[in-house]
Amino acid sequence: MAHTALDIGNRKQFFLDHRRFDRSSGIRLRMGTPYQEPRPVLVADKPWEAQGIGAYNTVIREADGQFRLWYAAQMKSGLPQEGAVRLAYAESEDGIHWTKPKLGLVSFQGSTANNLVAPFDERQSMQGATVYIDKRAPADARYKLWSKYQPRDDEIEAGVTAGLWAMHSPDGLHWTYDDGQPNPPEQMCDTQNVFFWDDRIDAYVGYTRVHETQRRDEAAEMQFGKRYRSVGRITSPDFKTWSQPTLIVLEGDSLDLKAPLPPNSVDRPQLDFYTNAVYKHPDADDAYFMMPAAYHHWEADDSPATMDVQLLTSRDGISWNRVGDREPFLRRGFDGSPNGGMVTANVNPIHTETETWIYYSGRGNLHNAAARDGSNTGLFRAIMRRDGWICAEAGLSGGEFVTPPLEHADAEIELNVDCGSGGWLIVEIQDAEGRAVDGYTFKDCQTITANAIRARVSWKETGGRFSGEQPIRLRFVMRSCRLYSFRFVE
Repeated sequence: MAHTALDIGNRKQFFLDHRRFDRSSGIRLRMGTPYQEPRPVLVADKPWEAQGIGAYNTVIREADGQFRLWYAAQMKSGLPQEGAVRLAYAESEDGIHWTKPKLGLVSFQGSTANNLVAPFDERQSMQGATVYIDKRAPADARYKLWSKYQPRDDEIEAGVTAGLWAMHSPDGLHWTYDDGQPNPPEQMCDTQNVFFWDDRIDAYVGYTRVHETQRRDEAAEMQFGKRYRSVGRITSPDFKTWSQPTLIVLEGDSLDLKAPLPPNSVDRPQLDFYTNAVYKHPDADDAYFMMPAAYHHWEADDSPATMDVQLLTSRDGISWNRVGDREPFLRRGFDGSPNGGMVTANVNPIHTETETWIYYSGRGNLHNAAARDGSNTGLFRAIMRRDGWICAEAGLSGGEFVTPPLEHADAEIELNVDCGSGGWLIVEIQDAEGRAVDGYTFKDCQTITANAIRARVSWKETGGRFSGEQPIRLRFVMRSCRLYSFRFVE
């Protein structure tokens, strides 16, 4: 029987689902558990942050190693209004200790001695911005942002339209509005609006909210039925003209909406998705991660009015798989703490040599709080092993799996693997029909007992390199082991 081989080249292979298993036994997929540092790395300590550090922020690590942060400085609570939220900037050498430079760019109460970068008038509001370095853009537009934008009241009366606006900058500090805003028009944008260039489809993709499932004005009483927050996806060839209508890619399903509730609860959708934090992994062709904030509200007053973060995976950015039995990926903290009410994952995880950092916002207040304490908010950091999103795990009794046929680079096999203290793993190379290749059998394989991000596989007589001339299968046998990814590398 002919087998169609999957061309993986030298790209990283994640266990987002069971597609890398042609057959398996004794193997389960396990969601990673990031360590959430209890103390925030950034707090509200400036007059223009009176209502706290907002939920929608972006951290980027530049090529020279500097960490840069664009964050929501919240001045008023509640819905968009004159001067509610501004975009502020901070920087760091280590991603932990941040400074807020006096940039002299935007006025606040008569002074430019602050770290604000947009919008340009303190009666305007900008909420939900994502900043992105666009390597395809000219130098004067290398940085892009996409944000919910609220003009001044007099501008609205003059015909300026609120909505989803785009800006560009040569350095991430000095911003200019794109022409023809808002773009797209009539787009729901009350979330962190995420976008990036997707090289898999050669287009910009944007993830935002969906008009069809939610009122434009959250101040209006939510008429539940088909009114709830959901995640939508649109695409554009040029970051100017976007596909419509918005494709819904995540909404509460029957398991979410029919989960058991306390007695006498209101008959209404009990959960929706506030944000999305979609991320396409740069080292893989088909690995997308979503970290949406799940907003829980099953009582008439929206109680419990809390948020935590779930994890979803996808091969195409459209069809998403809920992992970890829908348990929180990032949990809210203790009641009353700066992340005790709501936590929201921010975009763009940061990778170090051995770790992946996920920045997230925290707020001590509940979503339905009448007043909000800005001092009880912050930007937090969660830490996991590098790319520790999901692993293929075998317990003490052992397990194994065989991949589909793979076309690959002429290279060695590298594993992100944790064998603990008593675990082990071996690999056999087979031809496309499942026959072991001489010199690359289990008996020839050097047993791996490592806990390493880049463990190499080798065989006793033939070494580690294997020709990519013909498609192969990989057979993994392991015990008490977690395998996070594999790839062929030089």
